[in-house]
Amino acid sequence: MDTKIKGITLILAGDKYVIPPLTLGALEDVQERLASYDGSLSKESIATVIDVTLLAVRRNYPDMTRESLRGIIDLENMADVMNAVMDVSGLRRKEIESGELAELASASTGQRSTPPSSVLPAGDGMQSENSISLDLTL
Repeated sequence: MDTKIKGITLILAGDKYVIPPLTLGALEDVQERLASYDGSLSKESIATVIDVTLLAVRRNYPDMTRESLRGIIDLENMADVMNAVMDVSGLRRKEIESGELAELASASTGQRSTPPSSVLPAGDGMQSENSISLDLTL
């Protein structure tokens, strides 16, 4: 399927998905939930990841269901999924497209302590794959 909205490509359950950022309308609808999102494994945080991702993913995959997403988002890719969804400015996507992140990753001098991210191309090595930082103040 050709995607109509640019985003960050992730491999989820063996398939490639282009995850676009949230629309401003969707962001407005879930802003309070995102502001309280702490990245933990609480029921509320997990529900926020699934619901927010569904709002973003449906821009490119209108038939995607919440139940389907529950089956393809896991502990390994949860932070990558949220980072892709929250790429509000598109800057991370543009860096990936331009290859800047791949250059940074190849310039690393240390050995990785965690397996590589499923973000295509390889991550920048500057953030933990399991951390997310959200600043939704206007």
